[in-house]
Amino acid sequence: MAARKYSVAVVGIGIVGRELLRILEQRDFPIKSLKVLARSARDEKLEGRTVKVAQATVEAFEGVELALFAGSDEAESHVGWDAVRAHHTLVIDNGSAYRLYPNVPLVVPEVNSGALENHEGLIANPNCSTIQMVVPLKPLHDRARIKRIVVCTYQAVSGKGGAPVSQLDAEVQAIGRGEPLPSPAAGFKETIAGNVLSLDWAVEHEGYTKEEVKMVRETRKILDDDTIQVSVTCARVPVRNTHSEAVNVECHDPLSAEEATNILCSPDWQPYIEVWQEDCPSPLRVTGTDKVHVGRIRADRSVPHGLNMWVVADNIRKGAALNAVQIAEAMVARGLVEKWLARER
Repeated sequence: MAARKYSVAVVGIGIVGRELLRILEQRDFPIKSLKVLARSARDEKLEGRTVKVAQATVEAFEGVELALFAGSDEAESHVGWDAVRAHHTLVIDNGSAYRLYPNVPLVVPEVNSGALENHEGLIANPNCSTIQMVVPLKPLHDRARIKRIVVCTYQAVSGKGGAPVSQLDAEVQAIGRGEPLPSPAAGFKETIAGNVLSLDWAVEHEGYTKEEVKMVRETRKILDDDTIQVSVTCARVPVRNTHSEAVNVECHDPLSAEEATNILCSPDWQPYIEVWQEDCPSPLRVTGTDKVHVGRIRADRSVPHGLNMWVVADNIRKGAALNAVQIAEAMVARGLVEKWLARER
């Protein structure tokens, strides 16, 4: 009997939407038909072929069984909920609008796939920086119960979209030619080349940016532990793609650097984590890969049961598009797509 295939829509054709389309093809996701939707109808070029893009209206989701939303546009997320209600479409949303709603699972499949069992038609993809941090922290939390996390992120400009990457390139080229730098653009308040921006997100609460607050709240929800204390500083750095993080954890129970390394190298986690023991991961060496890369695992002697580590992952793949596709794959494997589609409308 042939495997079931699904009517799929990808919503958004920017940097994440394009990666979604590539990954669906690379991983041979069971697609019967595919729509590409965005805010406006148009033709787009993708790797030498023309992609027909339709407008993402609620009506456009008629007949769509599974939709993957690429962007963080809140209006698009609302269209996703409307599609769930109007057409019984199952939605996986990369946007941040509904991540903390109690009826919306926030899922990194290798960390908390069990949360997929309880949903109302919409599953949220976490923030890119949260995803790459919780993957290596989950097995450590299971072993020694994490008490506190202190993390500093070094986030690539691709996290803001394609235009900021072009802005960085233009600035770097101007520096190389000895020319005046172009005026800041693409959402940057100041030049990004040769610079570090610690306020590249709006301030939300007590001086913390929206990105920092997201990481605190999302980490607790994904690890299902509101007692974990999380302190975050996020910065934008002049790197085209792939985020890096300096992660410090303090555990309730003893956990040596050697034991942590062995846990992360175990067969259960090898499909998802690459531990660098002789070298250190860096954005240029990691970009385009699907795993979370961990290096410099070492004891933090300033606190009991403390560890430091360096965590690097492709923010467009594992931090966004790949994780969304992995959610869809997990739901197919568990029969949850069929279960949802079979529900009385």
